[in-house]
Amino acid sequence: MGRCIARLIAAAMLLIGTGTGQQHSRSEDGQASRPVLKPYSALVAGVSPGIAPGAAASLFGDNLATGVAIAAPPYPTILGGVTLQINDSAGVAHSAHLLYVSPKQINYIVPVSTPVGPATIQTAGMSSVSASVHVDAVLPALFTADADGKGVVAATAERRLSPGGPTFLIPVFQCAAPGNCTSVPLDPGLDAPVTVTLYATGIHNRPRDSNVTLTIGGTQVPVTSVTSYNEDSPMAGIDQVVFPLVLTLRGKGEVDVVLTVDGVASNAGRINIQ
Repeated sequence: MGRCIARLIAAAMLLIGTGTGQQHSRSEDGQASRPVLKPYSALVAGVSPGIAPGAAASLFGDNLATGVAIAAPPYPTILGGVTLQINDSAGVAHSAHLLYVSPKQINYIVPVSTPVGPATIQTAGMSSVSASVHVDAVLPALFTADADGKGVVAATAERRLSPGGPTFLIPVFQCAAPGNCTSVPLDPGLDAPVTVTLYATGIHNRPRDSNVTLTIGGTQVPVTSVTSYNEDSPMAGIDQVVFPLVLTLRGKGEVDVVLTVDGVASNAGRINIQ
């Protein structure tokens, strides 16, 4: 299941580079206009535009690269002859690690060192593109199995059959085909507790883990741990949120899962609890 999730998230992070259903900014006369900056969360999770340190993000435009190039971790700062940096309000340049480049799109990791406030995106390569953007402290977004920010969460779950004993992976979702995933009911278990791991982006810059709250079906549940990864990690741009499937959730059925960090709420994913 762990490898499945890794592949699913990798596919989701590249899905926005396939050109399927994308819209680019254009002027009224049909000509390409200024580049469009969106966080990965806006594309996959429907969260309002903005970028956050340590999050995955995308730049739309024209003539951004000569062709398509997909990076493997550790993600480089030069991909397909393209570079991207974020210049903060003090004029300091922060080089971004790149996941994907194409003539119309660049997917990248917002450098963790980028301070909050107004900034400018600057690319170099086939052409030089510049665009203004605001860097938010956090911009939480949950990955979902359908990679569109809706439906069942892309999550893993483990059941422990006895105290101190081994754990066993149990499914949170099943997919008949890419983009056609459904939830699998989870039994909280009285003597065999379940722990769930959610995968998110946009919360690397949280001041403390206690600022991360999670609600399931309107009920707040305790968060066991929150882990974020730097740009040199294979999990760059990903935040992991771990929580116990507490017994008070029993009988909820399929309900919303919402992650809130410093008062900023994520998209609503779904989880199914028996």
